Amino acid sequence: MKTLTTFPEEGQTVILRSDESRKRQDQSKQRPRVHEKIQAFHRNSLEGVISPILRLKINRSLCNFKCEHCCEEPYMSRDLKARTGNIDPRKQMEISDYAELSRQADEYGIFRFVLTGGEALIMKNLDELIEAVDPYKHLVILDTNGWTFDEERARWFADIGGYKAQISLDSFVEAEHDAWRNKPGSYKRVMKAITASKRAGLELLLSTCIVKDRVFSQEFSDFTNYCKDNDVPLYVTLAKPVGSAREHEEWVVTKRDVDRLKALEDEFNIFTHMSPSYGSPGKCITVKGINTVNHDGEIVPCPYMDLSIGNIMHEPLGDVLERGMKNKWLGPYRDECIIGENMEFITFHNDAVALHLKETPYLPVPYEKGFGLNESL
Repeated sequence: MKTLTTFPEEGQTVILRSDESRKRQDQSKQRPRVHEKIQAFHRNSLEGVISPILRLKINRSLCNFKCEHCCEEPYMSRDLKARTGNIDPRKQMEISDYAELSRQADEYGIFRFVLTGGEALIMKNLDELIEAVDPYKHLVILDTNGWTFDEERARWFADIGGYKAQISLDSFVEAEHDAWRNKPGSYKRVMKAITASKRAGLELLLSTCIVKDRVFSQEFSDFTNYCKDNDVPLYVTLAKPVGSAREHEEWVVTKRDVDRLKALEDEFNIFTHMSPSYGSPGKCITVKGINTVNHDGEIVPCPYMDLSIGNIMHEPLGDVLERGMKNKWLGPYRDECIIGENMEFITFHNDAVALHLKETPYLPVPYEKGFGLNESL
């Protein structure tokens, strides 16, 4: 729940949610290297040290769904083939590349990886990837639509060291969820996946996309009460003017929606990308909070953006992150979400994407054609 507790660490007092305090104690026994990195992060965070989540978009973002609100569709092979007649010809990261990324991430003090897509469970050698990431040096989180995450798959993920299942549920009304996902029966599969995750002993997180005014609906009230009653955290993503929402301005959330979510955080186990986590302040996540690693090695400093800050296949992870922190848009700790609220940045971002797509169909936009044109602090 949201009750805050103090947690002393080597002379420091760190403010944590009660569930994080419990998890912290569990990690010290099960994954001592992870616990060590979390402690180091708290010791050094006041000096500007960052430990972002690395979100791995694997397997060319293949997916067994075709969701109405998907922001990943332009990265998928099926979309590229429809637009160009070809699949993405860029070199894809191999298992050895992910192992090297894991090594560099560990040295940097990073302790969280999210496996996503598309749909991560489609990847045939996912077990090899998880081994390469090393689930005993990092918390490995599986982002899934739940379609194939039955009890056997949940036990498999737990047995190979998986930490958490993040399952998408975009409405607590069955017909609405299935419509958003364009997949009849997907709501029922999600509910089974929730049960399977709990039985396998995995940490569980539900994620949902908020479109304009949904937070004021009876459906969302029922959803949040379900999460509260079943002690399941709810991660809320916000419809931004990117991806599919570029063509659906009516979906894009407003400050009124965001303010309502902030008010609900105190009563329910709800959080967004702007919420505090592991004791870190709740600020704009660019570089500092979540970075997406595309299948070709390009690193994007926010899940909602399409501009790269560098490529892990060509230079060290630390150099890429430090470059991002020096960028005038990305480095500062902001109270606003710049891709959702800062119109100057939104215009810069979308203009750079539009110009790039006139030259090539492949995203993200490389650093030198995006952030590199509007570079430092």
